[in-house]
Amino acid sequence: MKSLYIIRHAKSSWEYSELHDLERPLTDRGKRDAVIMGTLLRKQNVHPGIVISSPALRAISTCRIICDEIGYDKSRIEINTSLYFKDVEEILAVIHSRGSRHDDMFLFGHNPNFSNLAHTFSPEFDEIIPTCGIVCIRFEAESWGLAEAGSGKLEYFDMPKNYR
Repeated sequence: MKSLYIIRHAKSSWEYSELHDLERPLTDRGKRDAVIMGTLLRKQNVHPGIVISSPALRAISTCRIICDEIGYDKSRIEINTSLYFKDVEEILAVIHSRGSRHDDMFLFGHNPNFSNLAHTFSPEFDEIIPTCGIVCIRFEAESWGLAEAGSGKLEYFDMPKNYR
């Protein structure tokens, strides 16, 4: 069985208009929300085998905060440009390329593609993932290459707003 955690980056700042989109930092609320969601994952005893993030600062920062909370070695975080506003097909290719070694995978990235990805795997999911929201989808598969459209079961959908 495989579990995919689709995690949208936490709230980011639009305050610095001179910054390129890739360089936008998290707000204080975004940082707090990432701690909240990381703590939730730790309490659920979630231990990903692989963590992949978009190269955007807001996604990497969210990823690092959550990894701190769950005790994941941050030096193992993979940065993949296919998670930065690429289409769902490119994100699927990243997932499918991971073979069978790891059962739990975290992806950190952006909307609208992350909400679309969740819907692709589990058509019952028809929400927009808010900042720092987490969608967990489970697959009855031995390999990530077998995680096909419509083959996932929505395990849960949670967000920081539920804990503020």
